[in-house]
Amino acid sequence: MSNKNMDEKKQAPTRRPPHITEMESRDIPTSIRSWRLSFENDPLRMYVLEGKKSSRSWQFVEDLCRRWFLVVWLRRKIVLTVEHGQSYVIATSPELREPTTVIDRALDWTVAAMTKALNLMRPAEWKKRRKEVLGKIAGATERLHGDRVKNMYHIDSLATSPQSRCRGYASALLDAVTAKADAASRGTYLESSNVANTAFYESRGFRIVGEVQCGNDNPAWKQPPVVVKLMVREHDDS
Repeated sequence: MSNKNMDEKKQAPTRRPPHITEMESRDIPTSIRSWRLSFENDPLRMYVLEGKKSSRSWQFVEDLCRRWFLVVWLRRKIVLTVEHGQSYVIATSPELREPTTVIDRALDWTVAAMTKALNLMRPAEWKKRRKEVLGKIAGATERLHGDRVKNMYHIDSLATSPQSRCRGYASALLDAVTAKADAASRGTYLESSNVANTAFYESRGFRIVGEVQCGNDNPAWKQPPVVVKLMVREHDDS
């Protein structure tokens, strides 16, 4: 073997597949930080926040609530991670969509109650925009999928901390969820407001089936409407 080939071999080490695990309680603080850094400039989040970033005190409240939400979701959703929260995915499966025990119903109630309490503390414009976003996405989802949506997997959140990007973590996590959907012969859907992510989702088998515009009929929003892509990946039987 020539020295050139040996040098090339040294420069191109085989990358190991990301090690995916179910998220544990100890991973929650890191995952919250990953979420905050990943979504701080998300177009839809910035629209709801009127183009402003959360104050440090409000960020503390958000992080505290999200910590509890994750505790509940560890039981109620599919929550997978790489590097203990540096990258994670949260997904809802048909089997976990409806609570089956008294404990699950109680936990779901705490999430709903905390969400309602948070909303009460927000300004009127924030509430108006959040209602608009949720209403438009829910309406489009119903038009596109109808009752079928009850039997589909949903990607609730996918995030990777900046220092852990470009390592294939998000791809591996998304593939892990869609593999579960394939095994159950079910499709997977998601919403994305960041155009930079469209090509990534398409590379994992998702396609755009619709979109909604937020802010297009809000006179207080002076920037272009935020476009939310609705994407679907049909199950693969191969």
